[in-house]
Amino acid sequence: MMVFKKIDNFLEAFLRIITSTFLGITVFVTFLQVLFRYVIKSPLTWSQEVLMISFVYSVLFGAALIIKTNDHLVVDLFENAKGKFNLFLKVLDFVLVGTVIVALLYYGLQLVSNNLTSGQTLGFLGIQKAYVYMAVPISAMFMLYFQLKKVFS
Repeated sequence: MMVFKKIDNFLEAFLRIITSTFLGITVFVTFLQVLFRYVIKSPLTWSQEVLMISFVYSVLFGAALIIKTNDHLVVDLFENAKGKFNLFLKVLDFVLVGTVIVALLYYGLQLVSNNLTSGQTLGFLGIQKAYVYMAVPISAMFMLYFQLKKVFS
C-alpha cells in the first residue's frame, strides 16, 4: 500500500508542476501578446499557437489532477442522499466518468496516430499537431488510473 501512496504523491506533484507551468506560460504569453500588439504595435506571429498548446495542456492535465483530488463539479441536490440511492449515484458517477475517460483515451490515440501518419504541422511553430494532440491520451491515462483507484480505496 505504501508503494501506491508514493506513486500517487509523485503523480500529483508531477501533474501540479505540468499544470502550473503551462498555466504560467499561458499568462505570460498573453501578457506579451497584449504588450506587443497594443504598445509596440507589432503583434507576435507565434503567440496564438503557443497559447493554444499551453492552454490545452494545462486544462487536460488539470482535469486529471481534479479527478485525483475529487474536486470536479458535483450536484449538491443529491449530496445528502442515503442508502442504496447514494450507492447508485456513486456507481453512476463512476461509470459515466469512466466512459468519458475511455473514449478520450481511445479516440485520442486514434487522433495522434492519424496525425503522426499525415505529418500535419502547426503554421508558425512547425511542430507536428500529433504532439499537441498527445495531451489527450496521456492525460486520459492519468485520469483512468485515478478513476480506477477510487474503486480500490
